[in-house]
Amino acid sequence: MRRSKIIFDMDGVITGEECYWNAASLAVWELLFSPLYLGLEPAGELPRFKTALTPAEIASIRKTVFQEDKVIAFVKGHGVNSNWDLAFLTFGYQLVLLLKALAEKGLKGTAWSNEAGDAMDLEYLGALSRRALPGGWRPSFDAILSSWAGEARGAELARELASRLPGGYRKCGEQIFAYFSPLWEKVRDIFQEWYLGEEKYREFYCRKPSVPGKRGLIYDEKPLLPVEKITATLKKLLQEGWILGIATGRPLNELQPPLESMGIWELFDPDSIVTFDDVEKAEHSLKAKGKTICLGKPHPFPFLKAYWGRELGVEELISPAPRKPEPGRCWIVGDSPADLAAAREMGGCFIGVLSGHSGIAARPLFEKDGAAAVLPDLTFIPRYLSEVDGPTPKR
Repeated sequence: MRRSKIIFDMDGVITGEECYWNAASLAVWELLFSPLYLGLEPAGELPRFKTALTPAEIASIRKTVFQEDKVIAFVKGHGVNSNWDLAFLTFGYQLVLLLKALAEKGLKGTAWSNEAGDAMDLEYLGALSRRALPGGWRPSFDAILSSWAGEARGAELARELASRLPGGYRKCGEQIFAYFSPLWEKVRDIFQEWYLGEEKYREFYCRKPSVPGKRGLIYDEKPLLPVEKITATLKKLLQEGWILGIATGRPLNELQPPLESMGIWELFDPDSIVTFDDVEKAEHSLKAKGKTICLGKPHPFPFLKAYWGRELGVEELISPAPRKPEPGRCWIVGDSPADLAAAREMGGCFIGVLSGHSGIAARPLFEKDGAAAVLPDLTFIPRYLSEVDGPTPKR
């Protein structure tokens, strides 16, 4: 059946990412300075670890950890779409610097890792660093902005990070710095504690958070644009016959509540909504067959699944030559290079919106990499689509 579908990324398009970026910075800060983990001594404007933070303290932590958001732009510019991965890579880079400092002191053992070599005892590593580095070790948050990543994109960044470890640590690091490793899961869990807060974390995960008392940044979440403008735009597209879908890195329990509160959840086709939960389920099913593949963006899987719905299975969607939409039948709306790369790979027409973190700075990249259109925000989409015939604008 011929179908005409528009698939939206969420953060930077409909929902804002401010609360996610705050949660990512707090996760990195906790892992570095909490006595449960590395237990470093904070310097400068950074407060000592605690769970009751003022908005000003949260802003200060994010400003320092992400270097006035330059780190966010750097990581996203390398095709990383997940804010869990943003926190993981930011903390991981500081771990690499710490292990290099320890190696320079002649400490090349890996007693801080488990027997499998894929997890770290951060509390032990912190104690070791205090003994071996009497003057103390301080994170260098701007160091990640150097040219270490080269041309690496997406999942390649974690492998590149592991390759920068001193020789004695490298083999262990390849497992520790892998996506979905125990360290990655620890970073994700702490992120979720800050974002959801203690009550919702217990509700969603059926377990206690590692540290009680976090209020939850989810309660501060706001739509990216006025709700009435978003609603009017989506309804206009529905009236014109488009099916509306979503492909997001958010879990369903973080996607549905804000869209329901905005009154737009019912505007999206249920079979065209793909979340992190769907990606994780597909990855686990492939892993059971001996295939380890990261299916989050920039992999085209989320957009392909959102387009085909239940019509195609996981194996068909990840095949070397997956079935693609007919030209002009699928439009992808996103704000990041990862969205564009995934859209191009799956055969969709990409509309880049400038409402995300990079703002107007994203325009040259979108145009260079072949976006069909670059628009200020999603409210410009109905008019644009009314003026095109298929994937190419009318001249």
